Amino acid sequence: MSGFPTYCRGWKRIRSDPMLSHKQNQKEKETQIQDFPLDEKLQALSDKDLHDLVQTLLNRNPQVRKLILEWFMDRSKDTKNINKKQVSKALNGERLWENWNDAKPIISKFNEYGGGPEDEEEEECCSYLDHIEKLAEKGDISTEVKCEFLDELFEEYNVGNSGLEDKMMELCFILCKTKEEWEYLVKKLDEHPSDWRKKLIMDIQKEQLHDDKAFLQERLKKLHYGMDYWDLAEFYDGKGDRKKAVEIAEEGLLKGQGRQTELFEFLSDHYAKIHDTANLERIVQCAITKESDEKEMLGRLFEYYKTQNDYENAKKALLEAFKYVKGAGYIPEVRSYAHYNKMKKFLTKADWREIEPKIIRDVHEKDLEDYMRICLDKNMKKEAIDILLNSPKKRHGSGLLSDGEYDLDEFAQRLKEEFPEDIIKYYWQKAYSKIQNGNRNTYFIAARYLDRVKHIYIDILNEESNWEQRFSNLKVEFKKRPAFLEELKNYEKRGQCDLDDY
Repeated sequence: MSGFPTYCRGWKRIRSDPMLSHKQNQKEKETQIQDFPLDEKLQALSDKDLHDLVQTLLNRNPQVRKLILEWFMDRSKDTKNINKKQVSKALNGERLWENWNDAKPIISKFNEYGGGPEDEEEEECCSYLDHIEKLAEKGDISTEVKCEFLDELFEEYNVGNSGLEDKMMELCFILCKTKEEWEYLVKKLDEHPSDWRKKLIMDIQKEQLHDDKAFLQERLKKLHYGMDYWDLAEFYDGKGDRKKAVEIAEEGLLKGQGRQTELFEFLSDHYAKIHDTANLERIVQCAITKESDEKEMLGRLFEYYKTQNDYENAKKALLEAFKYVKGAGYIPEVRSYAHYNKMKKFLTKADWREIEPKIIRDVHEKDLEDYMRICLDKNMKKEAIDILLNSPKKRHGSGLLSDGEYDLDEFAQRLKEEFPEDIIKYYWQKAYSKIQNGNRNTYFIAARYLDRVKHIYIDILNEESNWEQRFSNLKVEFKKRPAFLEELKNYEKRGQCDLDDY
């Protein structure tokens, strides 16, 4: 034991534990803080020292300002000398900046990379902008804060690479309420001129600032598209100057490029209202010549002649409009079946008897799905079954369906009770085609069709054993396709679907 002081002899040597030492120090500090009479010290501060303390906290942590305002807001109910509206404006301003400070880094990142890499991040950013939008809708934010915010927002908007530009501009239009605020938004938009920004400026001048002179000055500089002329014609019509509106709309049909639908509609309504048949027919013929809105305009001409009790001209317009019906993939209102029923309802029995066969042939050529609807209406069910079992591929350009196939499932659904064996064959063909050269997406569709086959076998034919045998054979045939077999199992786990949903 040499080397140790005599008073240490017999002691065990203990190595100090740094973690234990740190914990002890931390505990001592916590004890000191707990022992410090903070409440007593705060009450003892003079007004000046208390002000200095608050100011120091504000400088070190901006969040403190919002907390103080919330405290004032709570006290405003009981304290007369606190202006509740003033505090509310200040508090909403703080909340605006709080959300913007969270949104801005995400928008900056999106601007740098050309949009957001992750949907979650974009959703998070939009939630911050939505919170600002809710504050703006209440209108309880000072003009000064709004203008400062527009300065910051336009720093990101002007980059124009985030994919959130529409969201930001929508927010600007909700934010602005007063003349001063709208004028400031016009100033920000005009700092980086473009056709789109000019349109926004004109919308503000016309609808928010009601500055007709400024609007016309800008509008007359840019009359290039049909929609430009419509914007000007609508302005004059809104001011009660129908003559000038008609003049501008007519000019727009001659000079305006692109979409002219609104101009055609406005002029046809105008001429129909004043019973100017010659000009109405001229506008309709103009639409046909331009190959724009032909069916819609002929439909208006039909309605005009119908109200005039001019059967022959109404029939002529109705038959002419049929040439321009749309095919499969478009909304029902513009397709053959709707027009077929419209003609059937309007024409005399003698005329319809003469015209219907040709119309049906034309529908067969234009739109097989609508032809099927006519077949079922006329009880031509055998014809419908033959089409189901031998349905051709959809011809190029005959509609909007992307997969090249007609969608005839609704007719199979309507015919399954009366022709169950044929509909089983139809569904089986559909399923089989999705399995061959398929993937998980097509396997899922195949499983849906097989479920319909199962439904007919069991619920309509009462032939469960036939279903089980056929289904078993199918699984054996495609036993080397584990993804398909797995999809079948997954489908069975999800339970049978409501067949009427498909």
